[in-house]
Amino acid sequence: MQSPAINHIMVNGIACRHLSVMDRGLHYGDGLFETVACVDEKLQFWDEHIERMRHGAGKLGITTTAIDYFKDDVLALLKTHPISNCTIKLILTRGVSERGYRSPSPQKVSRIVLLSALPEYLDEYFTQGISSCFCRHPLSQNSALAGIKHLNRLDNVLARNEWQDEYQEGFMLDDAAHVIEGTMSNVFAVKNSELFTPALSHSGVDGIIRQQILAIAQELNIETHIVDINKQQLQEMDEIFVCNSLIGIWPVNALAESRYRVGPLTLKIAWALQLRIHA
Repeated sequence: MQSPAINHIMVNGIACRHLSVMDRGLHYGDGLFETVACVDEKLQFWDEHIERMRHGAGKLGITTTAIDYFKDDVLALLKTHPISNCTIKLILTRGVSERGYRSPSPQKVSRIVLLSALPEYLDEYFTQGISSCFCRHPLSQNSALAGIKHLNRLDNVLARNEWQDEYQEGFMLDDAAHVIEGTMSNVFAVKNSELFTPALSHSGVDGIIRQQILAIAQELNIETHIVDINKQQLQEMDEIFVCNSLIGIWPVNALAESRYRVGPLTLKIAWALQLRIHA
């Protein structure tokens, strides 16, 4: 499916659709982003998204002061354009500088807010599961950037362009042939009623919903393993599901030649996640 059009944009607190061509986010991917679901006028897991952006900015050495203004920007956009259900993308870049990799001092950080309609997915993705594949393009490894949601997403772009509409998600592997994540999601699997998810020490994004699911598993006393998983191990699991902030949880019913049921632990966790979202 095509993503919904971006309807409303704010740059550094001003409603506009323009950004300097000298912005380092454009030249070097020098920045971070978060994608927040707004459902029934509620910003889902807002504090967690902001905390992850702060953490990422700390890793990249980007000034964090501008992050404090994102909520004001979002509320101003929603006041001008009252939409109960929408997708909000927050982008933080190191800002404008002259050419060259060296960071400017002081930094002129850019903050961007994009508001668009929530994507519409088929109900069967949630109830019956999705079809998936293994991507050929490998996910780059860099432990210094692992976990954070930086703007350098070229690996995901190339992997996602390997198929059209025959799959709903593709699983990405690193150079060591470990399954790390989906092109737009984190990965979980179930074996013998125990939960497994890939370790993200060298690559991948530590998603907000991934964090919520790990917390849910602890609350429900589900034995959980954060480990390296290869293709064969993933295919031999009893249940597989993927997650992100917009889809919540999608069960996987097909991966390559393997088929899966929408299993009881997947349903249990999905239900617990919905309770958290609507708490």
